[in-house]
Amino acid sequence: MDQSQSIPTVAMTRSACFHAKVPLLSCLGLPFLIPLCPSFPGLLSFSSSSSAFCLYRFLARLDSCRHDNSRHGSNLPPTPEAQQLPALKVWNSLTKSKTPFIPIDPAGKKVSWYACGPTVYDDSHLGHARNYVSTDIIRRIMRDYFKFDVHFVMNITDVDDKIILRARQQHLFNEFVTINPTVTPDVLDTAKKAYSAYIKKNLSLLSPDLAPSEYQNEVEKAYATVLSGGALAGNEKAGDDEAKVKMHIKTVASAAKVLAQAEASTAADPALFAESFYSSAQDVLLPYLDALKGALIDANDHGIFTKLTRKYEERFMNDMRDLNVLDPDELTRVTEYGPEIADFVERIVKNNFGYVTEDGSVYFDINAFEGAGHKYARLEPWSRSDNKLAAEGEGALTSKTSEKRGASDFALWKSSKPGEPSWDSSWGKGRPGWHIECSAMASARLGQQMDIHSGGIDLAFPHHDNELAQSEAYFHNHEQWVNYFLHMGHLSIQGSKMSKSLKNFTTIREALEKEQWTSRSLRITFLLGGWKDGVEITDELVSACSSWEDKVNNFFIKVKDSAALQGSASPDNTFGADLEAAKTAVDGYLCDSFNTVGAMNAISELITKYNTADKATINPNDVKAAAQFVTRLVNIFGLNGAAPADTTEIGWSGIDVPEEAKPFILPLSTMRDTLRQAARSKEGISAQVIEQATKESASQDVSDAAKPYAEVLSNFRASASALQSSDTAGKEILALCDRVRDIDLFDLGLYLEDRDNLPALIRPVTREMIQAREEKAERARQKVQAQKAKEEEALKKLEKGKLSHLEMFRTSEYSAWDDEGLPTRDTAGEEITKSRAKKLRKDWERQKKAHEAWLASQAK
Repeated sequence: MDQSQSIPTVAMTRSACFHAKVPLLSCLGLPFLIPLCPSFPGLLSFSSSSSAFCLYRFLARLDSCRHDNSRHGSNLPPTPEAQQLPALKVWNSLTKSKTPFIPIDPAGKKVSWYACGPTVYDDSHLGHARNYVSTDIIRRIMRDYFKFDVHFVMNITDVDDKIILRARQQHLFNEFVTINPTVTPDVLDTAKKAYSAYIKKNLSLLSPDLAPSEYQNEVEKAYATVLSGGALAGNEKAGDDEAKVKMHIKTVASAAKVLAQAEASTAADPALFAESFYSSAQDVLLPYLDALKGALIDANDHGIFTKLTRKYEERFMNDMRDLNVLDPDELTRVTEYGPEIADFVERIVKNNFGYVTEDGSVYFDINAFEGAGHKYARLEPWSRSDNKLAAEGEGALTSKTSEKRGASDFALWKSSKPGEPSWDSSWGKGRPGWHIECSAMASARLGQQMDIHSGGIDLAFPHHDNELAQSEAYFHNHEQWVNYFLHMGHLSIQGSKMSKSLKNFTTIREALEKEQWTSRSLRITFLLGGWKDGVEITDELVSACSSWEDKVNNFFIKVKDSAALQGSASPDNTFGADLEAAKTAVDGYLCDSFNTVGAMNAISELITKYNTADKATINPNDVKAAAQFVTRLVNIFGLNGAAPADTTEIGWSGIDVPEEAKPFILPLSTMRDTLRQAARSKEGISAQVIEQATKESASQDVSDAAKPYAEVLSNFRASASALQSSDTAGKEILALCDRVRDIDLFDLGLYLEDRDNLPALIRPVTREMIQAREEKAERARQKVQAQKAKEEEALKKLEKGKLSHLEMFRTSEYSAWDDEGLPTRDTAGEEITKSRAKKLRKDWERQKKAHEAWLASQAK
């Protein structure tokens, strides 16, 4: 790896300031070679990361003295305490390496962070959850574990090509449906044209003139390879391209089916059919209607666009809160920064890194930028020639122009076209390019330099690379704009990333409402998957996450039980050493670029040590300390709602008995323990014990929420009391105890875990317990079914024996028989051959045996 890929990236002044510092460092006797890094002007590179860390810490402190008061509040040297930074290293996409984290703040406390937020034109899906939950985990670790004062800014992209298209399409579609409430010949004609246009654009192997009724057969032939999991011609393996083709095939299939129905018959209920028709044909109608009338809508009516964006912004924020993602400290919207963005672009043009085309658009001049000594595509240099990525970054509404000076130059400002919202600028009406919005808004809120910029890995190029270029062009001859770039890995389904454009997503609210995931289980998945690597949801991963959650659940339930903290006269301190080792391991993992995978495993290993420890000799203080340590970590990771990191509480939500249940479940558990213990004793249970245990307590008010628990207690007491005079009281009491545990309480979400020589542990029912119960019930059901099938087969076999062996061959197939009923001649009078007679004898003997069994069954 070359030096440019291993440098720590820290805020430094350029050339002259560095030269001024070199003699001072020499005077201090620091034996460091200080070459300027050619790939990153204004930064130093080192062969030793430890040397780099020491020197950069020193230089950062030294450099802080020259910063003005407006940025840092004081130009006094930092106090000795402020110089103690954690040994945190962060994987930095700029350096492609783990880099010591040193904030710009001379006190080493404040951290500025800008995160790319959502483009709000649809509901957020689990792929978004992957990005924002992982970002939230790192933010919480920075704040609650490393104690940084994080200022977190996030943007909302509420105007861009996707939003304009979606808003216009929805507006035009709703207008079309309102004007045409039933499927008339004109509506059908429009839908068929939309169907043909969609095929022509997206399914090139099919003829646009293909009849809807023939679509399914033809598409299965033309795209057989893709539909069977293969790759398109020219692709080595199936991926996003193939996923997109499958999406288009599905979209057209839905439209073709309803078009064929509309052509073939008249609906009995026109209104009902119209609803089905529009629902099925909508996705082919949307782009067609926009192509026809999109330019004709009144773009000055921003309500057409904000109606969509406000709705989905609100839904996004609610989704994030449901996932326990912290709100940003500041939220910026593109529509609120139109003038600032225009000013930002104007300065780039004045710095000679942008140029204006005849239509009033402004483009970034990559050649001029690199000619001035800057580097373009620093995050993903290998992607700069990827025309497909570049085109996606420009947006579907960007006009192709021959005025671009370079093929890779990208739009800073787009001239306004009919049907598009716009803002005033010195070049006329227009709107921001996608990339410029973040440069302008982040700089407006955080200044000319920030510590961290983050987003999904798909934003690295071209979005973040273009942001870097724009911002460095704006702050020409100044420090670099971002010190640490953090990119979250994809969430994949069957090899393809989850995305809106592929329509292969499950929305966050759908996943939570259907209880496919909980906020906690999803966060555990991302903690176990790591933040920068791709995560593919597999059965193995889901199982691992469920096991980890259940393991922590069980640990908290056990340590919250008073019996766990009894201890002994001479406690063994081995577990205390295990706890200290776990603390050291977790600290090392979190300092190692937020390695939550290692930290989660360390937690699991500590719990295993507790589970296998001798509870009779374990030090209760160590148990309590371990419980508080694990609680602190799950709180820091955001696994326990709004619970603070530093708390004396033990455990997380979901492990306690509901308050309304306690007045009834606690006495029930005590009563059951007494009865069960007596029933299992050698002496057996007596009527006196039953009477004493089931004695009525003082009556109390019962709320509606508490009624189910009160009813279980009342029924158990009555059933047990009724057994006082029973000769088989012991056996019946044990059965009653099992029933209240396995059925009555289980159905209310509670379980009594019986323990030797200890009271039963009252605990909530977990998903694992529910699954185990369902599996047990399924095994029992299968066993009953197997027994039933066996009995039916036996009965069937027995019924075959109803026919006597003496009569079985007396049919028209034969004409003569012996005394045992065996055929001697066939129907033509010919004698039965020896070989055939031998075979008939075997059949006769089998039937004789079956008939005798049947006769025996009838005699019973």
